[in-house]
Amino acid sequence: MQPATLAPSATSLAPTLSGPAASALDNTVGQYIKNIISKEPQWDAFVKNRTRVLKMSEQLEQYKYVQRVIDRFVNTTTPADLQGAGGVTITKSQVMRAFNLSLQWGEDCTETIVLTTLYGPGGTRGADPRVCALLEETPPITTGMQAKKYLALLREVHGQWTIAHPNGP
Repeated sequence: MQPATLAPSATSLAPTLSGPAASALDNTVGQYIKNIISKEPQWDAFVKNRTRVLKMSEQLEQYKYVQRVIDRFVNTTTPADLQGAGGVTITKSQVMRAFNLSLQWGEDCTETIVLTTLYGPGGTRGADPRVCALLEETPPITTGMQAKKYLALLREVHGQWTIAHPNGP
């Protein structure tokens, strides 16, 4: 029996912008996106807001900004002449790398926005008073903990709505 062989890229740990070791390709694409968005007006506000405790209504604006960047870049391709990543179809994970945030943060971002449009102020399935109140509550400790609490509440409200409406809207 021959020993298993690994591709050379599987044995190197390239520096990453976020999370576990990632490929040089992902880092290159993430840096390409960051080079674009870091010159745009909302970037500075996003970075500044990451350093302070935000109410969920303010964090929701952060999420909406990130989601717009995700929507703008995912499934587009990098320029053909981008060294090390020419003509690559961009993934959500690579966009999140540009923000130095995990893919899970991006998934929570998307889910929070979707559920807030259903159950937040002016929600298409009705504004839940608990959701609306939590949006304006000052976080007792961190924005991250408040965001998890808010998403858990949205999931609970969605679960209750789904049980009460088994045939959908």
